[in-house]
Amino acid sequence: MIQISDDAFQLIVTEEDSGENYYIAHYEHFEWPQGASGPTIGIGYDCGYVASGQARIDWDGIVDQHTIDVILSACGLRGIMAETFVRAHAGEVTITWPQALQEFRSREIPQWIAKVQADLPNTDKLPPDCLGALVSLSYNRGCSYDLPGPRYSEMHSIKVHMGTQNFAAIPADILSMQRLWPKGGDLWRRRAHEAALFQKGLAA
Repeated sequence: MIQISDDAFQLIVTEEDSGENYYIAHYEHFEWPQGASGPTIGIGYDCGYVASGQARIDWDGIVDQHTIDVILSACGLRGIMAETFVRAHAGEVTITWPQALQEFRSREIPQWIAKVQADLPNTDKLPPDCLGALVSLSYNRGCSYDLPGPRYSEMHSIKVHMGTQNFAAIPADILSMQRLWPKGGDLWRRRAHEAALFQKGLAA
């Protein structure tokens, strides 16, 4: 399988959890990010959108059986049900920073590379930085390259440019998405970081 760069991996981890110190303070235990989110743990691991069978695979060999059992009980819970679960079980499990990184690098990232490869043509022709920028984008927005409507126009444009191998146009597509979020906010800045990483890959 093709790989993303270390810079891309670090970008995704930092954008998701802001680094080790912030992770230890906020994400070692279950959190509920509100809205339609599920009980979330590790590096953006939202149990509300993971089937129990997949969760078992994702965490097997990384955490103990009790932790896996609690994670499985959180699978599929979203919204108010997730909030209730987190209130009851917030401190029941601890995912350390090394465990979170191990799961993310060895389980999550390969899955998302495969999803991006399945959705976009010519990913095998991208440098690791460029592929990593698209994995970061997809991890945040989902592989929404075929969804209709103006909110996804840049995602559709990226797919078109991947098909024609017009890779140089993609950083502008990513930056154009900043219109969707408040200027200077987390996702506004994340799009800038992804565009810069993609451009770095092209320059290399």
